[in-house]
Amino acid sequence: MRVKPWRHSANDGRGRRAVYLNGELIDRVVYADERRGIVKVIDSPIRLNRRRDGIITHVRRGRVEVRPL
Repeated sequence: MRVKPWRHSANDGRGRRAVYLNGELIDRVVYADERRGIVKVIDSPIRLNRRRDGIITHVRRGRVEVRPL
């Protein structure tokens, strides 16, 4: 499978990166798509779903910029 350079995730093998949403640094990012302007973020404090088998995340939208650390 070809890696798309505008999609970023925690396990894509490209190392640590800083994610900015509308110019603001975002922590706890699971997934970021620069073209679509989508960032999937883990809640703080971390919350589990009702079955207690996954972590609750939410989607934020805007201008996404990803930079290597």
